Amino acid sequence: MLIQKPGNISLALNNSAERVAPLQRHQVAPMKRFALGLGMGFILGVASVGITLAFLFHIPDSIAGATATPTLLFENERVRAWSLTLEPGQSTPVHTHELDEIVICLEGGTLHVIKAGQEASPDIVQPKFGAVFMPKVKGVTHTLTNAGETRYRQVLIELK
Repeated sequence: MLIQKPGNISLALNNSAERVAPLQRHQVAPMKRFALGLGMGFILGVASVGITLAFLFHIPDSIAGATATPTLLFENERVRAWSLTLEPGQSTPVHTHELDEIVICLEGGTLHVIKAGQEASPDIVQPKFGAVFMPKVKGVTHTLTNAGETRYRQVLIELK
């Protein structure tokens, strides 16, 4: 029977000395790396499935048919920037524009612009992704409705 000590030293019972190679640490490491890799792969796989399902079954904060209000992004003495997201069927409240504005379309769609007193015949606009335009809305009272089947998003910049 051999007893291994650190290094290349070994003790033998029965007075027979055999030289035994030191314990090889790198022989154990591949198995540990494999187990760690397998565990990390499993964790990342489960996380990616969870994230994918969260996106697929995401319920929008604003439900179609409800009123959507713009979110103020930035304001200073010269401009005011707003973000607006409209889910299909969703509308803005009736509002009046007091300033000129520039619109940057982030997700295109089909919109009905319903001006006060002209509810029976809305204007139909279809801004495309990346479109930048300056609608003539100063002094106009209207509602904006997403009449399409996809979400519409825009950033608008009011010029003070």
